[in-house]
Amino acid sequence: MTFDQGLAALLAMVGQTVDVHLLDAGDNPQLVAAFGGKLEAGYSLTGGEPNDEEAIFVRLISGRSDGESSSLNLNRELFRGGMIHPDGGITMHLGSVDLMISRRQA
Repeated sequence: MTFDQGLAALLAMVGQTVDVHLLDAGDNPQLVAAFGGKLEAGYSLTGGEPNDEEAIFVRLISGRSDGESSSLNLNRELFRGGMIHPDGGITMHLGSVDLMISRRQA
């Protein structure tokens, strides 16, 4: 999978509730964090149209009434590969971490 293919798969999940698992990508991967929310559209970190070298910022809004959010920074320069899963979820290897992002089952 290329970065652009992973980004397209992620953006196909916009508007849906997703789960994110963050793993240490070392020799013995460990779960570092798990969170989720409704995926909002990504945008360039500089605020304009993203170019080929730029990182993309996506936000996750939790279902709580206070609008609590979390976010992901997908940096093209840190991308080391990944895969698109049969269910449409993705795994992206970014620097020393792996992100596993999937649609939340109802």
